[in-house]
Amino acid sequence: MSTVTAVSDSLTTGGQPDEDTASDRWIERIDVWAEKIGDAVNPILIKETRQALKSRQFVLTFSVLLVAALAWTVAGSLSLMPMIYTTPSAPRMLIGYYIVLAIPMLLVVPLAAYRSLEAEIDDGTLELLSITALSPWQIVLGKLASASLQMMLYLVALFPCVAYAYTLRGVDLPTIGLMMAVLITAAIALTIVALAFAPLARGRSGRITTLLVVLMVLMMAQYMIGTGVVFMIVYGNPLTVGWTAFLLITMVLLTFSIGHLLLTATAAQLTPESENRSSGIRWSILLLTTLVFACNAFAIEWIQEDRGQVLAVFFPSLLCLTGLWTFSGALMTAESATVTPRIQRELPGNFLSRLLLLFFTPGPATGLVFACLGIVLVMSASLIGIERMQSLGSVLRPTDFTMLQTLILAYASYLLVLLLCVRAIVAIVRIRNHPRVEIGLAALIAIAVLAALVPYAIGLHANDYRPFEYSGWQSTNWVWTMGQIVDGQSPAWVFEVSVFACVTATLVAIACVGRRALAMRTATPAAVLAEQQKGKL
Repeated sequence: MSTVTAVSDSLTTGGQPDEDTASDRWIERIDVWAEKIGDAVNPILIKETRQALKSRQFVLTFSVLLVAALAWTVAGSLSLMPMIYTTPSAPRMLIGYYIVLAIPMLLVVPLAAYRSLEAEIDDGTLELLSITALSPWQIVLGKLASASLQMMLYLVALFPCVAYAYTLRGVDLPTIGLMMAVLITAAIALTIVALAFAPLARGRSGRITTLLVVLMVLMMAQYMIGTGVVFMIVYGNPLTVGWTAFLLITMVLLTFSIGHLLLTATAAQLTPESENRSSGIRWSILLLTTLVFACNAFAIEWIQEDRGQVLAVFFPSLLCLTGLWTFSGALMTAESATVTPRIQRELPGNFLSRLLLLFFTPGPATGLVFACLGIVLVMSASLIGIERMQSLGSVLRPTDFTMLQTLILAYASYLLVLLLCVRAIVAIVRIRNHPRVEIGLAALIAIAVLAALVPYAIGLHANDYRPFEYSGWQSTNWVWTMGQIVDGQSPAWVFEVSVFACVTATLVAIACVGRRALAMRTATPAAVLAEQQKGKL
């Protein structure tokens, strides 16, 4: 009977039930797919968003934003009367709207993200999250996504005011678009920086100190970005279209790369010591270095008319990379040499992958070699870039060109030798202690200070505490040696000795790796595979 009814219904409707059933199945498949994606990505985002939107901080900030925008709209418009009808008045109104929008986006939201993650660590909630299926990356990205959602609400709320300012004439659309791009990029970057500071706090005094540092960084960024944006609104964009597009794209790419590095470091600090904390950071540092030199290479080859602008891009980026590899190299040489079974199960298995990814595996020995190779890479790319700029007709004089080459070589050689000393000292300290990786940075600073002060003090004492000339006995005094290079009075042996020191230090670092530092991959136990399969299901 049911079969006859179904056939009659299908004949009556002309096959409509089959089509509805097919569409229902298609919608169900999309539902299942969306649910899986949501479970994998959104749990922490939903939690953070609910907490953020219900918090007093968001309600108060959003209310003050609306009241301030309304007040400035009324007060600013009245102050411009009656010339507002005949004279371009957009710059003044837009500056006011920028201030109203920049305070919550560049100050309140990053600070709230910092406090949220710090509270998770301080209250012990993070330990409960660590035993769930959520990874540290999901926790950190959830905090960032929640902060980004708040920024989006602030932008949507103030967008009509910006549109009103544009109608008053005096500011073009590209300037407004550039202002919004700078504001959004800076807000996301500052939020990532604030999140990176949260796991650094240790104890009550440490949390207070970290909070003060975050506030100082946010206030300085607020002032510097605000100064640039106000100048652009009042006087317009002084750069050409090509330069503006290049700097905007470079800013976005570098923000993404630096943000990835900081988020990776933050997630690594939230990761248990039994897991691999190092490989992701090393990949991120290498990506950032490659991206910086790719942007510099493009600028060197693309900009032919004004070589001074290329120098203004090249040297600040070179200084930033120098600081990055100095800081990260000291930390990598102070990593723990312990390789847990969980880390061993994730190591490269075949010969080719071990050959290519050897120095991305955790450990101080591989970290030292990775730092040495990275410093040599930065040094070589810098020398090639300077040589290329000089061949294209740089504004550098021949003496300045030689001085820069020697200075880069000397700094790289000193840094490589100091990292070898740091590796030896940290290895001795770890025999009876288990210090944090920050000891590497402290050891680097201590060795660098002693290397400069001890030979100078000996020379001063030998000359009865009277001024004396530079000599080969001061070769370890890197401050005086590099000062001589900058003054154009570098000794004749500096160039050759620097090259020899770079090559020797790198070879010694590779030779000191040894078989004991190269952990072999182990098979994953069946019980662990079963638990992983249950987690996926």
